[in-house]
Amino acid sequence: MPKNPAKPLTPDQVLDKMAKYCAYQERCVKDVTDKLKTFDIPQEARDEIIDYLLDNRFVNDERFARSFVRGKVNQSGWGLNKIRFHLMQKGIAKEFIDEALGQTDEEVYRQRLIDVLKVKAKNVKAETDFEKKRKLAAYAMQKGFEGGLVWEVLKEFEF
Repeated sequence: MPKNPAKPLTPDQVLDKMAKYCAYQERCVKDVTDKLKTFDIPQEARDEIIDYLLDNRFVNDERFARSFVRGKVNQSGWGLNKIRFHLMQKGIAKEFIDEALGQTDEEVYRQRLIDVLKVKAKNVKAETDFEKKRKLAAYAMQKGFEGGLVWEVLKEFEF
């Protein structure tokens, strides 16, 4: 015997779920909008929920951008180019992206690049030092680090 289909949620119930969703982890407006589309409620109710979440600071794109940058640099080892691209994909305003990226500590960022390169260097197979550096540079740039910084660090790099 099939189960009864779940009773649709009311807009108030969806608001409660969305408030918890936003309180659990920093979210951007696009994340919240995408999540709201999964609920069977009218567009007008979705708009009201977004407005409520914005007005009550459950959602804030500027705060999200700062948190995203910190997390991706410190935990994921991403470079600024990749971070910028992903923030743009999430619809974050350019001024928020620039401000968040500008708060990155240059020494910490450079050290993060060095750490990423040291870990990768252990597994890179190459015939010459140049080939190894080329492969390491390609890897670091794929992770979103700027080419100029990558080559500057690789010049000083000891294997």
